[in-house]
Amino acid sequence: MELEITWKRVIRIWWSFLWRNILAILGAVVIGALVGFIFGLILGAIGVPVETIKMIVQPIGFLIGLGISVIPLKMVLGKNFGEFRLVLIKTEVTEKNT
Repeated sequence: MELEITWKRVIRIWWSFLWRNILAILGAVVIGALVGFIFGLILGAIGVPVETIKMIVQPIGFLIGLGISVIPLKMVLGKNFGEFRLVLIKTEVTEKNT
């Protein structure tokens, strides 16, 4: 049975997603910093200029953050919120007459 979308329900879902997302962002920062540090050390040791290192490492950090950002959403989908839970329901596909 479908429930009405109320602000109380929306805020519960939003909060559930938000705090998980904040933790994921912090994790992405740590992982990105470690990867950036390692790449920076290696590239710096072989004489690559700092500006070039930044151009290489920054997109890698972005991709790490982007990849990790899906984890909180996956955690919230299917979560039980007491009176409801978030689930994916397949919609009926109807054939169009041409």
